Amino acid sequence: MKKIVILGIGASMFFLGSCVESSQKYKSLQARLDSLSTVHIMQNSEMESMLADLNDISAGMQSLRDAERLLTLETINENKANSKSKQQLNQLKKDVQAITEAIASYKEQISKLEGKNKSQSAEFKRLIAGLNAELDQRTQKLNEITKQLAEKNQQLAVKTEEVANLTENVEALDKANKSQQMTINEQDMAIHQGHYLIGNRKELKEAEVISRQGIFCPPIVSSQAQKANFTDLDIREMKVIPLNSKKAKLLSVHPADSYTLETGEDGNMTLKINDENNFWKQTKYLVVMIG
Repeated sequence: MKKIVILGIGASMFFLGSCVESSQKYKSLQARLDSLSTVHIMQNSEMESMLADLNDISAGMQSLRDAERLLTLETINENKANSKSKQQLNQLKKDVQAITEAIASYKEQISKLEGKNKSQSAEFKRLIAGLNAELDQRTQKLNEITKQLAEKNQQLAVKTEEVANLTENVEALDKANKSQQMTINEQDMAIHQGHYLIGNRKELKEAEVISRQGIFCPPIVSSQAQKANFTDLDIREMKVIPLNSKKAKLLSVHPADSYTLETGEDGNMTLKINDENNFWKQTKYLVVMIG
């Protein structure tokens, strides 16, 4: 009898359960539960994506801090050294531009995150506000650096112009010095330049270097002698003149004690100037007749 009652109750419970599961209300509740579960999964996925984006932005912000710190140090060093070239300043400008573009990119990412998450928690809002505030600080700092670079660029332009003017002045002075030195050299050469001509009687006569005042008079240096083809010399340097002849006579006027005519082992004579100042005192044109 008890078994029959138990079986009857079990059958009733199974029947009631089947009725509940097949009822419209149950199906509606189940659908709502499934929908909530799906929304929860999507929210978790969006939250994970949002956290990943925030991590990327945070990592990028650290890179920005490091880059800006280096840029600030370079700018400070530039101010101390005050010797940055135009190329270095242009590189600093490029660095500033790169950081500025990175800040704009991060601001755009943060704006997208705010748009995706309409129902933001207080913690999320605080985090976003902190990131935006730091980006604003970075932007302000970059503006200051940009202003400093603009000032340095202007200073460099002024210095470049000054250097160009100085270079032009130096070149003009150098040109004037060279011209002056050339004049000095020419004057020095003129003062210390002598001329000599060696030849036999016939050669000297044909060159109109010598002339006779009478049949029995010795030859003398002609007034037209300077037109002849003399060899130039520096009287300070030329102390010995080989004559390549066994006989030689000076026709030009020179003090006897200022020179000697020496005969070498081969019999040829050599003119040795002992006192160049005295030797060339009366004339700078030396005429030697040989043979």
